[in-house]
Amino acid sequence: MEENFYLDNELEFEDKTLQGLISNLKECFEDKQKYFVKLCKTIYNIWSYCKNNYWKAKNNEYYNSYKLLAKFGFSKTAVCRLKNCYERFCNDRDINIQLKDIFKDFSPSKLYELLPLKEELIYECVNKNIISAKMSKKEIRQIVKDLVNGVPVDKISNAVVEIEEINEEEIPMVYDPKQNYEFEYFKSKSKNQLLNMIWDLQKEYQESRNKKVEVIYDER
Repeated sequence: MEENFYLDNELEFEDKTLQGLISNLKECFEDKQKYFVKLCKTIYNIWSYCKNNYWKAKNNEYYNSYKLLAKFGFSKTAVCRLKNCYERFCNDRDINIQLKDIFKDFSPSKLYELLPLKEELIYECVNKNIISAKMSKKEIRQIVKDLVNGVPVDKISNAVVEIEEINEEEIPMVYDPKQNYEFEYFKSKSKNQLLNMIWDLQKEYQESRNKKVEVIYDER
């Protein structure tokens, strides 16, 4: 089930460190997809800073980490999921936090599917291409389910090869950015489907932007 996150502008704390973390969290709401990695880090930092303590807000209420984040729409499940993504998938280089190279092509919804696996098993499966960013969420979920149920990695790899041999060019595109769609088309999609669309569009935009920069420098 997808989480509905929202701002609570009235929540303020006298503790400057905590208030600064909340400001960082509010920045992530500008574009949750673009700032996914920063969101993971911020959730982790708030959880770490507030855990095992209650902090008094200016409204005279006391908050621990989960109660505070609940004010922004984050359930305990969402908090655990995001902080685990930070611990497992992020490469934190001071302010330049980003996804580790091995996970950079995975959408957030696909990274969530990997969380039930032990970290070493995730790396093994991704390195051996048993799990890849090109797979659908459904395919990844089934592989993770099999692994959790004790199916050996070498038994799963054969099934994955069969999936990857499908000629994707023969499969009609569900969504084509060059076409015009009615609002009802997007309204009928799930939040995960919309997130994946935005994720793909963001990557295409960044690639086209980089190409334009290269052209400018070539002309100079």
